[in-house]
Amino acid sequence: MRKIWTPDDQESGRAGGKNPMSAKWLSIRYRDFYDFPRAFVVEYGGHLYLIDAPFRSELDDYQDTYVVSRFPKSLTGRFDEASWTDLLDTGERVGEVPTRGIEFDSTSRKAINVKVFEILGLKA
Repeated sequence: MRKIWTPDDQESGRAGGKNPMSAKWLSIRYRDFYDFPRAFVVEYGGHLYLIDAPFRSELDDYQDTYVVSRFPKSLTGRFDEASWTDLLDTGERVGEVPTRGIEFDSTSRKAINVKVFEILGLKA
């Protein structure tokens, strides 16, 4: 069953005063960026995850929830070559997270806190 993250699942949102040295960070590769990454890929627990908050033309804005999809690590090369939008249908949707629920590094371009996977109940 898919887990939908709620603000109560985490003590604080982005960075939120936690000691960054105590956090576990995962490197990301992103494609869309508006204020922070809107679509990025991260490796965790032997899988690839596409975390996507697409632009919604009917809203004239980005979605405020990330959709988290899991892919086999063997698809790494396809993420380098193909449109990520085309790959979405081939992944397993494992949950949703509000965009404010993902903690990025200080640049918002290099890494995310592993906590999001723990909240979604995904094991390393």
